[in-house]
Amino acid sequence: MTSAKAELLGKVVFLLNGAKAQKGTGKAVDVQAPEKLLETARKNPDAVAFGYVSVSDCWVAAA
Repeated sequence: MTSAKAELLGKVVFLLNGAKAQKGTGKAVDVQAPEKLLETARKNPDAVAFGYVSVSDCWVAAA
């Protein structure tokens, strides 16, 4: 399984789960709670990977 990639705040990051990767390009599609992902990216501007925690319905910086 390939991690999905998304551009957030002007840089490419990896979404470890919580999104599907488009075949061929790896771009993120069907992202869970995209507004919460953007909020987490703003709080963690140095992060290069994010993971979705379904139990608490939130994104966390993973790397």
